[in-house]
This record gives sequence, structure tokens and C-alpha cells, in this order.
Amino acid sequence: MVRFTSLRVAARSGPPPLLVAPVLALAAVGALVIGPLLALAAIPLLLTILVAIGWVLACGLGLWALVEGLAAFERWIETDSRFQQ
Repeated sequence: MVRFTSLRVAARSGPPPLLVAPVLALAAVGALVIGPLLALAAIPLLLTILVAIGWVLACGLGLWALVEGLAAFERWIETDSRFQQ
């Protein structure tokens, strides 16, 4: 017959042990430093993405304007009497 015993967890109150306190303090400071640094690191990434989207949009609009301009130029050449034979 197997007997299962419940785990005993030490119920402590008061400050943590001397070895754990510096680790907890460093973790808290690290969390306060890493959070803003990650937020600041995201700013150039977002700006790069926005600039890339802007370039793609500008190139697409420029290509569309070029095609429309060439189509208008073609219509003008076809209707202008100076180019008729």
C-alpha cells in the first residue's frame, strides 16, 4: 500500500533571505530598464516599416501616373492632325 503525503510548503513571513533579495532587486530594476529600451528599439523599426510602405505607395502611384500619361500621349498623337498622313 502506497501512502501519499501532502507537500509541506514553508509558510514564511517577513523579508526574503539575504541571497534572494539582491536578485529580486536586480530583476525589478532590469524590468524597469528593459521595458523602455524595448519600446525605444521599436521606434526605428516602425519608422522603417512606414518609410518602406511610403516608398512602395509612391512607386505604385508613379507607375500608374506614367501609364496614364503615356495613354494620354498616345490619344493625343492619334487625334492630332500634324501626325495624320
